[in-house]
Amino acid sequence: MTHALVLIIAICFAGTQAIAERQPADPAPAGAVTAVPAPSAKSGPFDDSERARLAALKTANPAGYLELGEDMLDSPDSPERVDMIRQLLVRALEYGRSRPDQRRTAASASIALASMSKREGDRLWLRSVAAILEPSSADFAPARRAKQQESQVAATRASLFLTQLRAGAGIEARDSLAAKGVRAVLEQHERELSAGGTISVPDLEAESKKWPCTDCGSTGIIVPPKGQRGSAKLCPVCGGQPGMKLNPADFAAQLRLQRRLIGSSSEPWGSLIETEGAPPARDPDPANVAPAFAVDVRLSVWREGQWAAPEPPAAAP
Repeated sequence: MTHALVLIIAICFAGTQAIAERQPADPAPAGAVTAVPAPSAKSGPFDDSERARLAALKTANPAGYLELGEDMLDSPDSPERVDMIRQLLVRALEYGRSRPDQRRTAASASIALASMSKREGDRLWLRSVAAILEPSSADFAPARRAKQQESQVAATRASLFLTQLRAGAGIEARDSLAAKGVRAVLEQHERELSAGGTISVPDLEAESKKWPCTDCGSTGIIVPPKGQRGSAKLCPVCGGQPGMKLNPADFAAQLRLQRRLIGSSSEPWGSLIETEGAPPARDPDPANVAPAFAVDVRLSVWREGQWAAPEPPAAAP
């Protein structure tokens, strides 16, 4: 075999191999099914059932908003769901509050909102709203109201105790600490007695035993004995400033706590909300709930992934 013939055979073999390598793989057999992932029943924060229920909501049925909100409370696993729950509950309250047959629905929505709130002032306010909507509600039975009133008395006395301690009124402070429920209130809020949580209830009790001042009786001054002339002087023991000494941060922490304790009563709760950054709403009036949560209740229909105003009825032909 000549060299030319060998070269031709080699070239032909290489070309055939290159063509074979460029051929596509065998197609799938006819009739074969390619596996495709099944679509999820939950795309986004809401599943198909929830989206269908959202689309069916109407202001004529406030209970529909409440029931969906309560069902979603079982799995508030995203900020979007938590916001939707609040939106639903506020709308249930708003659409039911002015209808006698739906006031219980509105009261239930207010209690559910209270269960979601992190601030004690908000919880008390929303429960008060529920009590106004439905005074016979089991959540506001006479025994419960009496217990809440008793707790409020103890909270107010606990606030007074802190004031007495800073004023050096040790005898009065010890009386307040011994009053029913006061120690329990202070122990419950012990972390808030100072900015860094370094002051305990035993610390406060020990401080109360230091006062009144042994020299001036916690007046801050020493006056000449009766019948002797002379000017009054600052007390050398307490320096004219009897009472527990606090740095500015701890003092501010105690004032915030006292505002909360006193704010648990019906009137001052509005100022509590104002200082803690919640929306302004001062009276336990059901009409104030939607503005407090910044919910535009005119948008009552869930359409295309957002709240919208209901479409006007079609004009008569």
